[in-house]
Amino acid sequence: MEQKKYIRFVEAAVGDTLRRPVLVTSIKEGVDKNGNTYVKLNLRDEATDISAMMFKMDKAILANLRVTEGTVADAVIAVSEYNGAKNYRVEKISPTADTTVSASDFMKAPPYPIDDMYSEICEFIKSCDPRLTSDDTDNAGDDKSEGSKETKKEKNSIAELTLKILGDFEKYYKTSSAAVSMHHNMLGGLLYHSYRMVKSADALCGVYDILDRELMICGAALHDIGKLWEYNTSVTGEAEFTPSGILFGHIYLGASLIKRYTEGGNYDMEKVQRLVHMILSHHGTREFGAVVCPATAEAFALHYIDNIDAKLYMCEDFYAQLEEGTITDKKPFGLDNRIYRPKTI
Repeated sequence: MEQKKYIRFVEAAVGDTLRRPVLVTSIKEGVDKNGNTYVKLNLRDEATDISAMMFKMDKAILANLRVTEGTVADAVIAVSEYNGAKNYRVEKISPTADTTVSASDFMKAPPYPIDDMYSEICEFIKSCDPRLTSDDTDNAGDDKSEGSKETKKEKNSIAELTLKILGDFEKYYKTSSAAVSMHHNMLGGLLYHSYRMVKSADALCGVYDILDRELMICGAALHDIGKLWEYNTSVTGEAEFTPSGILFGHIYLGASLIKRYTEGGNYDMEKVQRLVHMILSHHGTREFGAVVCPATAEAFALHYIDNIDAKLYMCEDFYAQLEEGTITDKKPFGLDNRIYRPKTI
């Protein structure tokens, strides 16, 4: 789609009526106090998502108009003000007549290929255990001393455990969103978030000798693995909470997965405990959802690189919406200040 051909949501002023193609990412139906059905549409332009109401409308009528989730539609959207913020109302909507527009023009996506990021994460993990990069992997688990009649089996590594989990859930690990909102909320967002954290973890290990590199790399790769069951991610990257997500949350789900995969296995159980602790504590404090607060060097480091990546992603996201030298209208949820996009020198 030709850039700047259409007015973006962030550029619209109160009183404007937008006529432009949008991607319909979700449709929710409701009934007002007078018994009239309405729909709440989540719409996406090139940079932003908005919620817009369409009154005296339901999903069935929209379906007859061939407007469903994932449809690129031409919409007429009235912009008004409500409680000091912009309010959007859809007046008309139908499948787009613009043949130059496709869903990919509106899809949030990581800046790197999905398969490349996944492969690089796996290579980082393999580098933590020499046996995983050896040409002779068939005998990697055997420790045979000369003249010994008994064979002592080497313990499985945390790296082996991590590769097993990622391999078993590769499809979902590659496609899941990392959030309903806030940060990395896109198709492949969980993978992108984990990828940057793995690279950050590796870099941090080059500075602080106290850190166990295997735990840092594997903890970064697995810290949000529970989100595969916490969310359902649609083909447009929209995430919704599952019953398991509401009842348990991704921290419990991720820690439980590790425990399940290691039960009865030949692992260093103290190292497994440290990995589980990293998952349980990566939100930092109980106020923000941690089951326990960090108590090891790796747990502290994981929490901070998680927070850094989330905050910097939000800066990237708002920079894409802001003109240079301007600030957001209000303080974004989850941040302590409004965001300023610097002028390019």
